[in-house]
Amino acid sequence: MRRELTPVKILKPLLLLFLRVLPLCAAPPLIVTGWDSPTPGQFRQHLSEFEKVGLFDGTTIAPTRRLTDGAVVSAKDAFSREPWQWEEFASALADLQATKPTTCRETFLMLYANPGDVDWFDDAGWREVVNHWRLLARLAKQGGLRGLLYDAEPYTKPHSQFRYGAQAGREKHDFAEYRAKARARGGEVMRAVAEEFPEVKIFCYRLFSDMLPMLDSGDLTRALEADTYGLQPSFVDGWMDALPPGLTIIEGTEDIGYRANSPAEYNAAFTRQRLRLPEFVAPEHREKFAQRLRIGQSLYLDAHINPPGDAWHIDSTGSTPAARLAANLASALAASDGIVWLYGEQARWWEGGNNKSKTWVEQFPGIAQAVRRAKDPAAFARSIFAAKTPRKNLLSNGEFTKAHAQGEAPDGWFTWQEDQSHGVITCADGRISISSAGEAVVGIKAKTKPGTLLAARLRVKSTGRGQGALAIGWNTSDGKWTAHAHNARFFPTGPADADDWREITALIEGPSGAGQIVFMASATAQLTASDRCEFDDAELVAVPADVEAK
Repeated sequence: MRRELTPVKILKPLLLLFLRVLPLCAAPPLIVTGWDSPTPGQFRQHLSEFEKVGLFDGTTIAPTRRLTDGAVVSAKDAFSREPWQWEEFASALADLQATKPTTCRETFLMLYANPGDVDWFDDAGWREVVNHWRLLARLAKQGGLRGLLYDAEPYTKPHSQFRYGAQAGREKHDFAEYRAKARARGGEVMRAVAEEFPEVKIFCYRLFSDMLPMLDSGDLTRALEADTYGLQPSFVDGWMDALPPGLTIIEGTEDIGYRANSPAEYNAAFTRQRLRLPEFVAPEHREKFAQRLRIGQSLYLDAHINPPGDAWHIDSTGSTPAARLAANLASALAASDGIVWLYGEQARWWEGGNNKSKTWVEQFPGIAQAVRRAKDPAAFARSIFAAKTPRKNLLSNGEFTKAHAQGEAPDGWFTWQEDQSHGVITCADGRISISSAGEAVVGIKAKTKPGTLLAARLRVKSTGRGQGALAIGWNTSDGKWTAHAHNARFFPTGPADADDWREITALIEGPSGAGQIVFMASATAQLTASDRCEFDDAELVAVPADVEAK
């Protein structure tokens, strides 16, 4: 018998595979990296200043070695044949172990694939490269860090580590032989790392994200043979051959994220990478790789303050650069299960890192508020209400003081219940009360427009079963429901006051097509008359542009 394939039957297996590899996690950490990444000594000296800014969950650290003559040199360029000794890391380890972060905990030790002048068939050279990985993994582990930042980009001559055509032995060995050798070296590296740091996180600015177009080239092998990163997939296959039990790989999505400027672009980057990056590794490793893979997102700060016409410029789309950064950062955080990272060159977060005179807070007006808004929208909204500045409540009769004697809603507000709900709604003494409701709301509409940023709050006190919430919906200017995907329901957070009242606070942005916001005090899942939600002090205000720019 022929069976028809419905869309559900077709998509369900794909969805199950997607969910199997998609981790359930809290909001991803937000870290900073760039030219000002501190050395271990600078990390120790300036951590308290960094944490006082109160914006980030971590950073990257540039490792150093102290030579026998006392000179302190960089140790992040690991792909060299220079011998390193563990004793040279003693002062760096002491600095890391003496530093006790309270918020800056998602911190990674930098490891660069530079100078990249070691041919893959150079056994003596690769003994040193493997030892460099081992020593940096040991330093990260014993220094209390999350793992390694692995950057494969070729910054220094001969710019060749993963390009087949630049290898010294290319006349003796074809591309297939080099791929096999790169896989073997990846295994050597990972076995060394696993012995030192089996639960390591390897965070990559870019692992395969820039290579995605190759998957549609018609011949991946030929595409890799000519590419700057052509041997990297084989190197990562070696990681998979020697996979330690706790390894996590974080794709940082560098170039894609640097140019993204909408939720759709961040969402597409996440989905495409989640589904397709495993195609770069050997078939026997794909499921395992997908399970260990996390997708990060990146933002290039300079692009938000560069002038129009610059090759790296993000259009502010009619708002301020700070507001655009906040929106993009919120999109990045929502489309990541790995790490979201900010990279910048024109200023600094860390004292002494790149010797830039200005901090990013000085260089980029509004950047601190933008990051706070994206990381914790409710806290940002609370700061609006806590400010000692006049504000206009966009909700008529938000104090619920005007109501008919026996009215079930305040003047200017409407009521609604689902068909099976038999709730009792009343308004008296400046409060709304909803009891016995399966689902009921008391709501009001206010004019708005797409892109308008609004702060909302509502106080609620619940007795018995059921949940009190703030529900948000959207109408067009002529009152038709729209933007259903942007409907939201917010619940109270934080402890109750002495009278058992709790506050709901939310930051809301008008979606495309919206002409009115529908603000609703909502009660759900009540069963009896003793189950009651009371509401008070409804307020909706437009976030002033100057607040975003502070």
